[in-house]
Amino acid sequence: MGNEYGTVPNMSVKEPELSIVVPAYNEALHLENVILTMTQAFQNAGLEYEICIVNNGSSDATAAVIEKLKAANPRITGITIAVNQGYGGGILSGLAAARGEVLGWAHADGQVDPGDIIRLYRMVRAEHRELGKAVRVVSFEPRIRKILSAAYYAIFQVLFWSPYRDMNGTPKLLTRNALKKFSLESRDWFLDPEFVIKALRNRMPIVEIETTWHVRKSGGTKARLFLAGIEFFKNMLIYRFWLK
Repeated sequence: MGNEYGTVPNMSVKEPELSIVVPAYNEALHLENVILTMTQAFQNAGLEYEICIVNNGSSDATAAVIEKLKAANPRITGITIAVNQGYGGGILSGLAAARGEVLGWAHADGQVDPGDIIRLYRMVRAEHRELGKAVRVVSFEPRIRKILSAAYYAIFQVLFWSPYRDMNGTPKLLTRNALKKFSLESRDWFLDPEFVIKALRNRMPIVEIETTWHVRKSGGTKARLFLAGIEFFKNMLIYRFWLK
């Protein structure tokens, strides 16, 4: 019989079919609840899963929460980064350590419904695809963020002619083969658009599912809108005109 941490004491853990990386930067207030909800959903779905939580330079009690979760569930692993390496840097560290054949990432703030991760994973497998991502059709973010996201998306479409919606939507999933081909490198918030750009350049279709982007469990976003916007625009130009 399972416990509140979504596992059975002393059980043997099989190799994961799905590994989810969860980057965490000062997320102690809600991280345990987010991970417990995720593990319960994965267990109910009968998945052999791995959750790799990346403590990305946190200064709060995030490290202690991760240790508690790891001790209770052998399917949960952790990576500690002493100095914050940015949103993308944390995810890349987790992907490098994850063991699943299908890998991906979701935020630590509870905005992603674990059921959407399962639904996306099953669709990727059923359609024999190597890539999958969410499209946020309902979002509870502030109006200014929605306006800026729409503007960035419009510029992205002009530069890359993408058939895909919402390049920043998560969860995102990819096979180990795709991860090797892509050689993802963005250590900031551009990692999500880079995923779409690399899919286009490698002519690898992406499965999309429509999702709701929920309200954060607590606290505020770690992104700084103005600075992130400038960096985002700069990266779009670099990937369009200077990178192969």
